[in-house]
Order: sequence, then C-alpha cells, then structure tokens
Amino acid sequence: MVDLLIYKFLGFWLGLIGLGFVIYRTLSILGFTRSPSFFRANFADGIAFLKDYQGPFYKNKAAFEDAANLIKTFKLKDYIIISMYFDKPGEVEENKLRYSIGIFKKNKGFPEKPPEELERHCISNGYNYVELPDASSLFSSWEFSSSFTMMIGIQKFNSSLKKNLEDADFKRTYRIKDGACKVIIELYETESMIHFYIPLLNTDKFLVYKKDK
Repeated sequence: MVDLLIYKFLGFWLGLIGLGFVIYRTLSILGFTRSPSFFRANFADGIAFLKDYQGPFYKNKAAFEDAANLIKTFKLKDYIIISMYFDKPGEVEENKLRYSIGIFKKNKGFPEKPPEELERHCISNGYNYVELPDASSLFSSWEFSSSFTMMIGIQKFNSSLKKNLEDADFKRTYRIKDGACKVIIELYETESMIHFYIPLLNTDKFLVYKKDK
C-alpha cells in the first residue's frame, strides 16, 4: 500500500526504490537477510527446573509447551523458558541427542528459594532443580516475529556457530579453547527474542543432564 502511494505521488523511479526497500525490509523481518552476530557476554547465574529429553531437537514442541504452562499456571513473573543442548547433530545419532527444557530465573543477589507449590509440582512431574552459575560466554541473539522466523534464527545460529568454531581467528578472538563449547543455552527473554549463550568458563557446571546417570 505504501509503495503504491509512492508510485502515484513521487513517480516510477522513487516507487521502484521504495519497492526494493519494502522487499528488503520484509525479507529482514522474516530473517532471510539477517545473520546472527557473536560477542562475549556474561551468563547471569540463576535457578532452573529442567526436564531431560532425548531424540531429534525438532521434536521438542511439546516440551516447550509444558514449560510455558508452568509459567502460566503458577503465574511466574520472573521466570523464562530455557533450553540446553548437550550434543551436536551430526556428531551424535539423532535419536541419542540430549537436551533439557524448562524454566529459569536469574538471581537477584542471593539465590531465592522457589515457591514450594512449584517445586513440588516440578519434582513430581520429572523436572530437576538446578543452580546454574555465572559464566563468561559466547553470546548471540535473534529477534523473531513468528515460530517460522524463530526457527530460521535457530538454524542460522547453529550453522554460523559451527562455521565460526572451525575458524582459528574467530576462536583466538573470543579466546575459545578446544572442547570448551560443551553446552548451548537458549533463553527466551521475551515472546520475540532469544538469547544464545555458550559458556566458556565453569562449563562442567552446566552439564546438568541427569537422565543417563
């Protein structure tokens, strides 16, 4: 509609430029012309209730829905959805990929004890209570407008991460040691923003998958 008005009042060439801008902007919103950027950032310590899963990552919709229902049912204002991935597709058989999904709350000063009702419910439904430490991390983020653009962002992040970890200059710039990237964390900060963290310090403390222990 906007571009048609440009054509009508400003002429063909400005209309053509406007059309190009509209197309580019649309592709950017959908995620096709964007790529995740990487930085060093700090993962803030907090508490989480996590349920362990195994299998293809793309079959985790029900796990996310369960976590979202916890937040909704118990009216948890300070909790967000968290997912943690302990294996990399291509390196481990698809049906053996390990991951955990649940809810996370950043600490404000000292760790706060979760509501007893929430804790009882989570434990009785297969969630594990864990305390995640503060850690210097490799960081990225992705803004999305739908589940489709969210999945594009996750795929682009994983693809870009794999490529960058094969680049010696990238690893040197971010001081990444071989074997340091053991866990990928996704924090769903809002309904339209994912924050990705790959802890580079205290990494063993993030190996909280308990299903195979």
